[in-house]
Amino acid sequence: MAQAVCLDERDAPQPGRLPFEPGCYRIRRLSSGDALPYRKHDWPGRSHAAAQPSGYQASDSLEGTLLGRPAVLQTFDFGDNVAARAFGRFDAGDGGQAVLLGNGTAASPLTQDGGDGVQWFQSPDCRVSGGGPAAGWLFAALPLDGAWRERVVRLNKTRSPDQCPTAFNQSLTRWRTARIDLPWREAATGAVSIAPVEALVSEHYGTGRIGTADHLERFWFVRGLGLTRWERWEHAARSRLPNRERMARLIAESGRCPRIAFGEPPAAGWQLVDCRTWTNMVRAAPGGPPLSALAWPAPELR
Repeated sequence: MAQAVCLDERDAPQPGRLPFEPGCYRIRRLSSGDALPYRKHDWPGRSHAAAQPSGYQASDSLEGTLLGRPAVLQTFDFGDNVAARAFGRFDAGDGGQAVLLGNGTAASPLTQDGGDGVQWFQSPDCRVSGGGPAAGWLFAALPLDGAWRERVVRLNKTRSPDQCPTAFNQSLTRWRTARIDLPWREAATGAVSIAPVEALVSEHYGTGRIGTADHLERFWFVRGLGLTRWERWEHAARSRLPNRERMARLIAESGRCPRIAFGEPPAAGWQLVDCRTWTNMVRAAPGGPPLSALAWPAPELR
């Protein structure tokens, strides 16, 4: 869930080196507040690559805290010069998701985005959690292996961590691990390559069954990099999303979503309508200014 820094023979961080590159023999996980050796940005569309080589959004996966509990903070940091948005500064549309690890699970109780603000995802365990968030958005649970595992979870959204809903919705979640070829891009040059990595793939459906769900969100988490890809799919016959056909056409033509293992539709009738691939790598230069992550969440939530 968290990204890592490569260490030299004195255990000092190596600016600019990526965890999957040759010569990265020792690593440690990165924490909020660390100087970053690299940042993971999303791939720009073909028509924007020359003007915006660093893409539209950066996403760092760093160890931190949520309401005093250890968490992995996976940030969403826009810097596309739209409405004066800049990388490394909290401004319009920025946010993230916090992942708690415990009891053999990885689950998120908190997300924030420009569309719906701060959202707490609660499970029925909030009735006995003593007032704190009971994470409802499951990504995966032990065991982790090459077989699809699944669980139907119950969750609902609230606006504060101590609210407990009276009703909950079903969501099928399934996950698996695999060794895959990860497409990545050098932001400075636009060069594209492949890295063999260990990945956790997680799917979250809008109902308790694939056959009744209208939408799907899919996530890739990579050892040493954290969150690296997100996709949104809609079922053509059941979708309630306006402009679905237009969105599907634009994302297919954009070049923002290179081919990747497990990136196929789950069944007939599904369309990819949105995607981000945070493997457009911006490197810190040795001796140059450090790279900094977005400061998220707000101090009162850490």
